[in-house]
Amino acid sequence: MFDWLSRNLGIGKKSTHPLAGAASLREIIDDLPRGNGMKALQDLGDWLTLTDRADLGASDRLAAIRAIDAEGARFTHEVMLDYLASAPTQHRAEQTWFALSTYHGQVFDACRSALRDLFDADRPLERDKATATLMAARAMAALVERKKLMRMRYRAVDASTWSDLYGTYQLAEHLGVARKSVRLAGATADTSAYREFLAAVWFELAPISNLDHVQMEYLDRVVREVLSFFAVREAPDADTPFFVDLATPGAPQRWSRDATPRMSQRYLGPGQVHAKLVSLAREMRRTHELPAYLTLEGLEGVQSAVNLVEKLVVHWSRTPPRRVHDRAVLQERLEVVHGYREIRRLIAGVAYLRLTEGQAGVDLSRQQREEFSRYGFVAEQRDGQPGPGDEVARVRAMIEAQNRQMTLEWVLTDASDFGFGAIAQGATQWMQVGSLLGLRRSGSEDWTAGVIRRLSRNAKGQATVGMQRFPGTGRCGRIGALDNRQVSVFERSQDPGISVYFDAIALLEDNSVLVEPGVYVDNGRFRLVIEGRRTTIKFLQLLERGVNFEHVRFEVEPELPG
Repeated sequence: MFDWLSRNLGIGKKSTHPLAGAASLREIIDDLPRGNGMKALQDLGDWLTLTDRADLGASDRLAAIRAIDAEGARFTHEVMLDYLASAPTQHRAEQTWFALSTYHGQVFDACRSALRDLFDADRPLERDKATATLMAARAMAALVERKKLMRMRYRAVDASTWSDLYGTYQLAEHLGVARKSVRLAGATADTSAYREFLAAVWFELAPISNLDHVQMEYLDRVVREVLSFFAVREAPDADTPFFVDLATPGAPQRWSRDATPRMSQRYLGPGQVHAKLVSLAREMRRTHELPAYLTLEGLEGVQSAVNLVEKLVVHWSRTPPRRVHDRAVLQERLEVVHGYREIRRLIAGVAYLRLTEGQAGVDLSRQQREEFSRYGFVAEQRDGQPGPGDEVARVRAMIEAQNRQMTLEWVLTDASDFGFGAIAQGATQWMQVGSLLGLRRSGSEDWTAGVIRRLSRNAKGQATVGMQRFPGTGRCGRIGALDNRQVSVFERSQDPGISVYFDAIALLEDNSVLVEPGVYVDNGRFRLVIEGRRTTIKFLQLLERGVNFEHVRFEVEPELPG
């Protein structure tokens, strides 16, 4: 039997390749910039691209891939934690993401090339199967990780990635090593080409367009933890509502009863996963702690993980989840603004425009105009300082010009009682699941607040966004944090007990308020000020902590006698 690897290990003349020999490898590794994980990954990846040169012998080639990848495991872990700790909109996140994605692509290319060059001519001999198993599993794991990173940036997985994934797995099957287990460098559990294939498939069968980047990391870890509880069949049945076709480079999908089974298809079902997920969610809610395999150093995300698992319980079912609210198909303009303060400023602008509508010379002082520009209302009426007759027109024109600069124009494609679907146009780097938006439909004057719940791309590569709208029309306000001491009825100061003011968007129809991150305090008491009217409120529940906001339920405290 012709076995390229067995005949060439340790045989041949001395190579001049820079990776040949243990001493050369040691020198390269010692020179890595230990304090800069991204640069270290770049250097390691560059060395990996040289492993398929003809002047590097088989034994040196495999030794180089192993040594470089073992060293890279430490840095990929470090850089991944850096990425997860950064908001996806930050430049740092883009840098770390690119470093990780590039490196995993280079690992895949190196391992798959070695697998093909050293073993593809025939099945490996028994003594060489451990090496083939390692190369196959590592190639699959690197590609699966790179695909996950693409999803973390809400990017589509192209046909070439699926072709590489299925092709590498089928090669491992052909070599007889697909289901053989191996411990990869830096890993805490064994894996195989088969397990990596299943992890890739079940990740795609989750509601990933509704997850943020940290939840996607949790998803990958949950999938791997429960992988043995999924069902895999050679023929479709009632317990396998999903399938994947190894002959077609595309994502797995739900099985249709009208479809015709093919030899290249594998049929998948939730099996016993439902019970495991229910138990996991219950335990996390009880202990308020994450299991060890979900713990991310320096990150706290118990509620985020619970939300993910509860979504999986619904989504990985034999029957697909149905939309709660019917959506009407539309094709109209949708104005969008992002950023908490920008949204609030637009709401304030509408309030100002309404107040000054039809008036040529409103008696507003400079201080009052400043209050309108920030808060959308005047705290209390003061003696006016009339300006020129065109002062109001000038301010109105300035507000309208600023509004046009801040807003994006998207295409509204569907709407329901509590949500919008749209095609995003213009820059989309800032978008992520959980971001607060200001929304205004064509022909409307009022802005409503909403939050991004789903991100994906359509067949044309356009970014599609699913948004949930908060009830009612937001009103600009301020909330002042009250001291713990009881407010005395004898205090006659305007805002007794106020320590600091925060901007707020009040959703009075829902007895809730939108504030910036970090404002919420359990049972916190605040003075809510809207259009000069002061009300004492008490925070009851943090309904949601999004990317750039907190949504808080409150109750109104009874007024003290004057």
